[in-house]
Amino acid sequence: MTRDRAIDATRGVAIFSMVSGHFALGTDLAKPTHVFPYADGASAFVLLSGLLLGIVHRGWSDRTGSLHESWRRIVRRAAVIYVCQVVLALTAVAVSLGGHTELTFLLPVRDWWEGLRWAVTLRYLPGGGNILVLYLVLIAVTALALPLLRRGAWPVILAASFALYAVALVESPAWFYISSTAEQPEIQNWAMWQIIFVPALVAGWCWHERQLGPLLVRHAVPVILVAAAGAAVSIALHTSDSAATADALLVDKLDFGPGRAVAAWTMVPAVYVVLRIAIGRLRRDWLRPLCQVGSRSLDSYVVQSVLLMALPIVVIAPWSDGVATVIALAVFGLCWAWAEFRRHVGLDKLHRAPVLAARMAGRR
Repeated sequence: MTRDRAIDATRGVAIFSMVSGHFALGTDLAKPTHVFPYADGASAFVLLSGLLLGIVHRGWSDRTGSLHESWRRIVRRAAVIYVCQVVLALTAVAVSLGGHTELTFLLPVRDWWEGLRWAVTLRYLPGGGNILVLYLVLIAVTALALPLLRRGAWPVILAASFALYAVALVESPAWFYISSTAEQPEIQNWAMWQIIFVPALVAGWCWHERQLGPLLVRHAVPVILVAAAGAAVSIALHTSDSAATADALLVDKLDFGPGRAVAAWTMVPAVYVVLRIAIGRLRRDWLRPLCQVGSRSLDSYVVQSVLLMALPIVVIAPWSDGVATVIALAVFGLCWAWAEFRRHVGLDKLHRAPVLAARMAGRR
């Protein structure tokens, strides 16, 4: 199955949005990917993850005639994500014990034993590095949804997704929230964030069958106009006197309000359409950095999250706009370099890294 490079490039834009937002927010570098006030790299990351899972597992289902391979790969993927989150948590523990707790947005850790306990139980989630726990929950949702998708019952899944969102919008019990040890323990409401993941999972499952990519390109003008109109409304709302009330009711990020969901569903398709058209028309591979980084979006997310905690220790903040811009570009460049390295050595799956390292050591 041919890989859709426009999806990779769109994920690359999501990672660039995260990097520029975390390291250089307010600079000219960050402005292009933050024009839409309530659409950000995190929401695009979650939406595109659902889309890719749907595409990939539909492929495995069609090739094998069952879901056994999909479930095996889901377990493996969940294990990789868990390890990545523990690495981020242990980085936060080390930063906290080094006297820089403010960089983690968490409460101080008393000792390594407490930090290790919180890390392995996924309860020490640093700011800018907590979305992987949400991803774990959504992967579990994927495992439950796959049998229904295979039976063609995707309308049931969509109905359940919207119903869960409606319930959570009215009243969310405590178990709907992912929590940490921060002073604000509730980090994300997974029951509301799923409104961009689950429908995207369904779209991915139907992606090739219904030719959704070409369909979006054929309707490129209305797709882009809808996104532009949404951006205009968001900017007006964000700069109005009622912005605080709107944030609480419509675009709260913790509970993922309806305005934020609409922003994600209008912005991501528009970016995809623009990039797909650009890839088809450019004579040179100018979008390679975005495509490569997007193809390794999990790695890139981990790299930027670790550096978000570590770099301010080495390069003391606050940074000037120039310094922040250089740092953001360097971080994105590092993500690109790592993606190219993985391609060069043939490391297609992270869980194969120990085996590949052993082979390389044996050759020496």
